[in-house]
Amino acid sequence: MKTKTLCSVALLAVVGASLSLPVGANAEAKSQAAKGTMTFTEDNDPKDVVDPEDPEKPIVDPKEPIIVNPDRGSFSIDAVTELDFGTDKVKAFATNPEYFAAAIPAKNAEGDITRGNFVQFTDVRGTANHKYTVSAQLTKQFEAGANAGTFLKGATIDYSNAAITSKDPAAQWPATTVAGFQLAADAAGTGAGDSVPVLENKDASKGIGTYTIEFGQYGDGTADTTAESVKLTVPNTNILLADTYTAEITWSIAEVL
Repeated sequence: MKTKTLCSVALLAVVGASLSLPVGANAEAKSQAAKGTMTFTEDNDPKDVVDPEDPEKPIVDPKEPIIVNPDRGSFSIDAVTELDFGTDKVKAFATNPEYFAAAIPAKNAEGDITRGNFVQFTDVRGTANHKYTVSAQLTKQFEAGANAGTFLKGATIDYSNAAITSKDPAAQWPATTVAGFQLAADAAGTGAGDSVPVLENKDASKGIGTYTIEFGQYGDGTADTTAESVKLTVPNTNILLADTYTAEITWSIAEVL
């Protein structure tokens, strides 16, 4: 019985000791932190040329008069259209003759389409500053092909009815509109003229994506302004030759610091 008694006493002593331990006296927790990462890379893939009136649809096999930039990427002019002002006869003009650039034939997934002349540009740079300017310049005055050095002196090109479109979220579009503008040669009327700002995105957090500026909209033919939105004016003081005159219009996109 002593043994049992001693054992009982000993058991009671152990229980009493365990009951007397302070609250929260568990073993100290051990820990180790681990990282989570997410990497974004700049998208330098060439962007599709899109229908400026339905930018969800790429233009199928774009070709002249649509000129695709082979060097397009994360910050570029992607495509521009050539201007065809048609044909006229040599004659004496009482006033300065005016000619309008033809609408653009193209094709999207639904078939043949007609569009206004346009420029497409992209800014998807991996940077905090997305302020930029899209500009146009008459870099070469209209010059006769078979009679080098003969120009349409003082000829100008006026752009109107501009509309910006994109498939990117509207909240990210450039916080600006495009007004009408004119491209002209230098003071002599034959050399390269000044670069003209066409779109100025002044908000560093806006203008991310791919955009088109279309001059004149076909609107499925219901409100067609495509054939009256890019105008060539030729001073009637020019002595015209029976020749094809060609000019060069250069579009640029540049970062604004």
